[in-house]
Amino acid sequence: MPVDVRTMEKSGAAGVRLPIRIGATQRGRNRSMKRLILFLIALPFVGAGAASAQTIGFATLPPGAINNVQAQVIAKVVQAHTDLKVRVTPYRGGGAVAAAVNSKRAEIGISDAVEITDALTGTHRFKGRPHPNLRVAFRVLSFPISIFVRTDSPIKTMKDMKGKKFGTRWSAFPNMIPLMNGLLATAGLSLKDVEGVPTANIIRGANDFKAGKSDAFGFAIGAPKVAEVNSAVGGVRVLPIDNSPAGIARMKAVRSDYFPMLLKPHPRFVGVLEPTWVMGTDLVIYCGAHVPDDVIYKFVTAVHPNKKELAQGHPSFNGFQPKNMNKQFATVKYHPGAIKFYKEAGIQQGK
Repeated sequence: MPVDVRTMEKSGAAGVRLPIRIGATQRGRNRSMKRLILFLIALPFVGAGAASAQTIGFATLPPGAINNVQAQVIAKVVQAHTDLKVRVTPYRGGGAVAAAVNSKRAEIGISDAVEITDALTGTHRFKGRPHPNLRVAFRVLSFPISIFVRTDSPIKTMKDMKGKKFGTRWSAFPNMIPLMNGLLATAGLSLKDVEGVPTANIIRGANDFKAGKSDAFGFAIGAPKVAEVNSAVGGVRVLPIDNSPAGIARMKAVRSDYFPMLLKPHPRFVGVLEPTWVMGTDLVIYCGAHVPDDVIYKFVTAVHPNKKELAQGHPSFNGFQPKNMNKQFATVKYHPGAIKFYKEAGIQQGK
């Protein structure tokens, strides 16, 4: 019967070892040793594979904001079509997102073109605090925004907002100040004409409305939070802007990149009960100048042909126009990695 190597026998005075058969215990040890050797041989290649799967940070707004959902969807598409690993991280407001990208704590950010322009140039709410490291990767879509009231509210137009309780200050999300002023400006009003209800951010402002602390709230049309509030209060309605030439001129005096949009009723547009003119701004994905060209090239290349996958993730991406994803902006510039792709794709516009 088989014997263990430790039971080897000796023969004669010379102590010559006789041939033996290696037992089950030794065979098990040999198999373990082979596995260890194979693992050690493969280890350098495993390390190389892990190194090639670069992780990048994608900064966005808190859960409940439509930007958060859109960032999650974009990250999923990029990961499915590249070797990049995208870590989506929420920040309390757009200013914090811009600061994270500018300071190299994140590679990618999401916001509207107006906020990026202000941050880059150190103007308006970023006065004295320029963020020179910001570059555009691509334009996502036209972003509709308006003011919401209860369906049965006596507030019917923007002019009716005068003297009404409405969110102000926006300490954690100051970008709401120009957005709300742009909307109100179409009716010749501003935040100075409402009864201010100090709030921190868009989520808090919506919760204040839900709790009855305010008469209206501002939000992106199509955002998950709007659907939540709609269910909680028994229905909400979007206020239309004054889209007359004079109204549009007043809106653009707040920020020149704002523009009117006509929305028609659709399940994803909660609160749009009839064809309604609202304010639009360009939603952009931006990045840091420090991000390697090949990373942004991969990122943009993954997004461009995959509108269908994006729209499956969130219906707002039905508004994504690949041929217009590099719109020319007045101030902000595109990242070299993005420009490389646009040249190859034959859709060179932005610089």
